[in-house]
Amino acid sequence: MPSPAPSVELKGVLKRFGQTTAVDRVDLTIGDGEFFALLGPSGCGKTTLLRMIAGFEFPDEGEVLVEGRDVARVPPNERPVNMVFQHYALFPHMTVKDNVAFGLRMKRLSEDQVQERAAEGLRTVRLDALAGRYPHQLSGGQQQRVALARALVNEPEVLLLDEPLAALDERLRQDMRVELKALQAKVGISFVFVTHDQEEALALADRIAVMRGGRIEQIGTPQEVYENPASRFVADFVGVSNLLVGKVAEVEPLLVSAPGTARRAVIDVPELGRMTAYLAEGVRPGEETTLCLRPERIHIASDGVENELENRVPGLVESTVFLGGEVRYRVRTAGGRALEVHEQSSPLRGVRRPGERVLVQWRDEDARPVRP
Repeated sequence: MPSPAPSVELKGVLKRFGQTTAVDRVDLTIGDGEFFALLGPSGCGKTTLLRMIAGFEFPDEGEVLVEGRDVARVPPNERPVNMVFQHYALFPHMTVKDNVAFGLRMKRLSEDQVQERAAEGLRTVRLDALAGRYPHQLSGGQQQRVALARALVNEPEVLLLDEPLAALDERLRQDMRVELKALQAKVGISFVFVTHDQEEALALADRIAVMRGGRIEQIGTPQEVYENPASRFVADFVGVSNLLVGKVAEVEPLLVSAPGTARRAVIDVPELGRMTAYLAEGVRPGEETTLCLRPERIHIASDGVENELENRVPGLVESTVFLGGEVRYRVRTAGGRALEVHEQSSPLRGVRRPGERVLVQWRDEDARPVRP
């Protein structure tokens, strides 16, 4: 796990472009050696936040601290950070090694130091055998690794990555996720990674900040953000969710076995009927609540099959998508609600066909309350 010592701290950071507030008084702490992801849709402020850490934008208000030093008004070349851009920005007329050495020569290091550190940088990303090639002779993944080596040879305290996998095809992106995670573990410095792809963030990050409208909606580990989304927006943006809105009918007494201080409640959900879930202490009958039910938490049985799960709703399979290891269903309940259901495929169970009557079922703890 990363050290709790901060590598980057943002305190009350505000950035406006004309009448538009791009970043709205953000507070954020990134630990030393942490792989941290800024995740959100286009226009949420994540790239502006990254550019303020890099020094390409200055905040209108607030502090930007790197290794304890406020660099909010310090130019990029004087900050202990380096940035890898989406399109790599390699010099086409330079060899791979000269691209990697460029920043070192700008620092006026001796040529022996330049050669030694450039060679070490290429070994780090496993491209030393391609040192004499030019960028157009490399694959997209190889070009990305050259850009990473060029940034790392300058020995930054923090490496900033602005959607560096976006230009790659899907198979290469998956391979490069593994490479990037292994590289960060090897060099041991903080990586701050901007992406709109929630799968990338979940796969790579130690912690994720989900952004919306210039603000941070939630910060947590990938598991925390996915399993316990703080808001309807996070639940809908990170992964696939069935969002159930209902009115609390009853609240049972606090149980020792309940998670935390949650209380088991009976909830009336239109199109589904009556269901049960754990809600936060203090919820009262008559209040509206929103629940996030992930598709893989729903189990399917043939209609009429007895089971031990607390919530059961009959339905009809409306569509089936077979994806090899997973089957994705849309099930229309008797009340008319469509539920997304994901199951691991099994040669013993087979694939359910559209029109098949089933029973969808889930446990109380699998429908998690989120704020609107």
